[in-house]
Amino acid sequence: MKILVCGVDGYIGFPLTQHLLNRGHDVFGIDCFLRRKMVKEVGSDTIIPIASIQKRIKDLEEAFEGKFRFYPLDIANPNNYSKLKTLFRKEKFESILNLAQQPSAPYSMIDAKHANFTQRNNIQGLMNILWAMHEELPKSHVITLGTMGEYMEPNMPIPEGFFEVEFEGMKDVLHFPRLGNSFYHLSKTHSTHNAYFACRIWDIFSTDIHQGVVYGTRTEEMGDNLDLRTRFDIDECFGTMINRAVVCAIIGHPIVPYGVGEQTRGYIALRDSIQCLTLAAEKPPTDEDSIRGYRVLNQFDEAYSCNELAVKVQQVASEKFGLEVEVKNIENPRVEKEIHYYNPHHEKLVKMGFRPTKTLDEELVVMFEDLIPNKERILKHNDKIMPKIRWRTR
Repeated sequence: MKILVCGVDGYIGFPLTQHLLNRGHDVFGIDCFLRRKMVKEVGSDTIIPIASIQKRIKDLEEAFEGKFRFYPLDIANPNNYSKLKTLFRKEKFESILNLAQQPSAPYSMIDAKHANFTQRNNIQGLMNILWAMHEELPKSHVITLGTMGEYMEPNMPIPEGFFEVEFEGMKDVLHFPRLGNSFYHLSKTHSTHNAYFACRIWDIFSTDIHQGVVYGTRTEEMGDNLDLRTRFDIDECFGTMINRAVVCAIIGHPIVPYGVGEQTRGYIALRDSIQCLTLAAEKPPTDEDSIRGYRVLNQFDEAYSCNELAVKVQQVASEKFGLEVEVKNIENPRVEKEIHYYNPHHEKLVKMGFRPTKTLDEELVVMFEDLIPNKERILKHNDKIMPKIRWRTR
């Protein structure tokens, strides 16, 4: 297949590209290096050293001669729409993976500037893709990386995107209600509605990935080649719960669940996220698993509370590596339910062939092994672990 990866330089985008190339696909990468800029802006850096974008491109071009091509482009810039449309017309992509988004809830809550940027970037990027598909590639398929956070925590089971309603003998299928908990989550909700609308009016194909929290340091394709490693962030904006907990254990910083720590979310390892995204790209929506060409996949493996994860990391740190770390609940900087019901469905990817590759404990061991040699880099940025961005700042 001809596959376009928007956001090829990111935490997920770079290993996903390697995986797709290893499966024999022709992969085209787009990036404007936003993730590197944003992490630098908040005063942090990747804990696992990564190659420059120039070296990354060169390595992939040399390793997969003729199979990988890169285009520097900001897909969210309206002035770049004609370039994007020309690229679609020239290359005729069969699947488009849209990972080129601002991925952080805290970043979107810093101030008005960051909230506005998040919404413009995330919504306009997908909008440009949808219009380019409509005008140039109506039979293609876009997979956009959303979030389980669109649903939040309703006191009922969460289906995969839709639920059936009946009133006075009449039936309909409606989007399950969204209740985003940050301006970032709301940008994803808006994109969900834009994608579904585009499918209804233009008969194009779209998969909305509602992904859980991703954790991990590697995938099989990386092997021992340090130049193929992906980034690993630990600051409050771009570091995720498990990733931040592991580095806390390594340097002896308390693991800090927010509030009472009973917030429950779906989690998935990086290598399994790559597996699921590949399945979505290789298997476009069908009449059976979509509505008018629009499909929702709830992408996660298991659900845990923050306290449960903190204890798991604490146990692996102690039993496997002799590292003792305290778990210390702190005041919650966010405005969210801390105790809630949580039962999301996630059957579609299993039917498509998804099988988890490692248990959480096994993945944690790999993470400790990869991160302990980078302890000095963690210590250099340990002031970024405690949260400073608050949902209620005034």
